[in-house]
Amino acid sequence: MKTKRNEPDKPQKSCNCRIKEECPVGGKCLESSIIYQATVTRQDNNKEETYIGLCEGQFKTRFNNHKTSFRNPNYKNATKLSTYIWSLIEANIPYSLKWKVITKSNSYSNSSKSCSLCLNEKFFIIFKPRMASLNHRNELASSCRHRRKHLLCNT
Repeated sequence: MKTKRNEPDKPQKSCNCRIKEECPVGGKCLESSIIYQATVTRQDNNKEETYIGLCEGQFKTRFNNHKTSFRNPNYKNATKLSTYIWSLIEANIPYSLKWKVITKSNSYSNSSKSCSLCLNEKFFIIFKPRMASLNHRNELASSCRHRRKHLLCNT
């Protein structure tokens, strides 16, 4: 859709939550290409566990996928976060969950042949282990999944 030259561009919405105060990441749920952190606090002993994740698309879509894995036992092993949440649910331990955006990055670039999004996630897992206590180190060896869409076979 073309806009007129003199018309200012409309600012992009950063949140479409019905109740803005309930946005999981403080009004930034429509942000894309981000590194996010989930903090799970056990209500019985106040012990915190943290999880670092990334999403190339909008965070809200990724958040909804996480919620599905917390509710549906078929997806309880989808992520290390969901496995931990299910361990709390099965032990009947109440918990609270907080989300926050850590940083914004670019996904795979065909010109640089690197993915800042994946590299930033790995950086936080390696150099800031307190921010990623639930993440397993085998995630570091995985290749960039964002690269596939730039392959010639997809044109």
